[in-house]
Amino acid sequence: MRTDTPAPTDAGGTPPPGQDPRTPGAPRPKRSTATIAVRSVLAVVVLLIVAMWVYAFGFAERQGLYVVEDEAWSERAQGICEVYEQRRLELTDVDEGYIPDPTNEQMLQRADIVDQATDLLQAELDEVFEVLPASARDQELVLEYRRWFEVLISDRRAYTERLRNLELGPYLETKIDGGPVTNLLVDFTTANRMKRCAPPGELGGNR
Repeated sequence: MRTDTPAPTDAGGTPPPGQDPRTPGAPRPKRSTATIAVRSVLAVVVLLIVAMWVYAFGFAERQGLYVVEDEAWSERAQGICEVYEQRRLELTDVDEGYIPDPTNEQMLQRADIVDQATDLLQAELDEVFEVLPASARDQELVLEYRRWFEVLISDRRAYTERLRNLELGPYLETKIDGGPVTNLLVDFTTANRMKRCAPPGELGGNR
C-alpha cells in the first residue's frame, strides 16, 4: 500500500519558503507586476475620492453658505471694489517695509497712510451697499458681510490710534469663530466672485 510522504517542515511546523501552507507541495502563487500596478492605481483612486468628499463637505460646503443668488449685485460690487483698490494702490507707503525701531515721526506717518487706506475701504463699503440684492436671504447674507467688514475697519482704526499714541505693536484682528475676521471676508468674497472686495491685507495681522 502506497503512503504519501508529507512535505517537510521546519521545527515550528512551517513549510519551507515558496510552498503554500494550505496545499502541501504546491508552490505559493506570485503576484504579477500588472496586479501590483492595478492595486496601486485603485488605492490612488480611492484616496482621490476621499479627498473630494472631504472638500465637498468641508470647505466647499462652508463657502456655499455664503453664496448670494443675485449675481448682478456681486458683479456691481466687484466693479466698485476694483476702482477703490486702484486708489489705495496709489497711496505712498512711507514705511518702506518693516522698521524694527521706528521714530515717532515714522509711526505718525504710518498712521496717516493706514487711515487714508481705511477711509477708502469705508467709502467702498458705503457705495457697495447703496444697493441691496432683492431677496430677503441675500440681504441677510450681505448685511452680515457688512458687519464683518465694519469689525475689520474698527480693528484698523484701533491700530492707528495706538500708533498715534506712539505705542509700537502689531496690527491685531478680532477673532470670529476661532479665526481672524479676514478669513470670513475672504470666504464670502471668493464664494461670490468679488475678490477685489476682500480686505487688502497690507497690515498683516492674525491671518
